[in-house]
Amino acid sequence: MQLDETQRRALRDDGYLLVPGLIPRARVDAALKAINHSLGEEGIAKEKIWKLRSQTYCPELVAEPEILDLYRATPLVALAEAAIGPGRVVAPRSGQIALRFPQDVAEPKLPHPHIDGIPSKLNGVPRGKLHHFTALAGVFLNDVTAPFHGNFTVWPGSHRALEAHFRAHGTYQIIREFPSLEMPARQLQAQAGDALLAHYQLAHNAALNVGPNVRYAVFFRLAHSAHDPTSTATLTDLWREWEGVRDAPAP
Repeated sequence: MQLDETQRRALRDDGYLLVPGLIPRARVDAALKAINHSLGEEGIAKEKIWKLRSQTYCPELVAEPEILDLYRATPLVALAEAAIGPGRVVAPRSGQIALRFPQDVAEPKLPHPHIDGIPSKLNGVPRGKLHHFTALAGVFLNDVTAPFHGNFTVWPGSHRALEAHFRAHGTYQIIREFPSLEMPARQLQAQAGDALLAHYQLAHNAALNVGPNVRYAVFFRLAHSAHDPTSTATLTDLWREWEGVRDAPAP
């Protein structure tokens, strides 16, 4: 698989690519069945729900085939390698099961933007560390076709704004305060089986869910084989680890 120019432009300009129907329905259904079975058997302890929301629901499933096969047994591997580099993507060992349950909110507001890996009391990232990676890959397991239904929400172009911020203020300032972004948010509408590939530095969050159904998604944190978690060089050099975006294919 190679990215076409439209796809490369979407990644460069917006910071993400949404690919309809990339994941076979059988893989989607297998993941949904496993998640729903877990919820029915294990339930959710009320005192743990915010930690589960921040890290993952159904933690006993994150390395099981029903979840990992959404990545490793689908064209999502080829998509990631087309963008990051053939044979350059370290296979993820787990996926984050991200559920958004319906809430009773009369006038929902957009969430605040963030990037992953900023330490908090709930997400398990050590204080003073920034857990960065190359790309976020996501698989949507049910239809989300209206705003404020738990939509994955992005701030297109924020990856470039954050690169400029890191160059001007250093790479660890973001741990203390997330910068203000002067750009509109976009609530993505997706159908079951749609896949997302986003730059690590794309600001994002999940919109409130005022719809009738749970929003189901699974996310994978992907790293280039040369990614150095102890260095922040990639934060000021956006495409260092994106060979398929940085380098156009030969004609």
